[in-house]
Amino acid sequence: MSKVIGGIFTVIGTLCCLGLCFLYMNSSAYLNYNDPAKHLSYYQTGLGMSTFFFGLMLLVGLVFMFFSKEPNLK
Repeated sequence: MSKVIGGIFTVIGTLCCLGLCFLYMNSSAYLNYNDPAKHLSYYQTGLGMSTFFFGLMLLVGLVFMFFSKEPNLK
């Protein structure tokens, strides 16, 4: 059961981290056509905490996937 939970966490964490990567690349923290004085930092765009949360979810999922031991009942 822990490999299933790890797989779910891994898939959700990966998709959300990719989505946040695309959001970051379209924010004023990355684009340079705005006034340089108005550029925001990564955390000011509001993506910092969600990236941390979903990165942690991805890490927990990978740990569950690769380090869990389940008995073979067959």
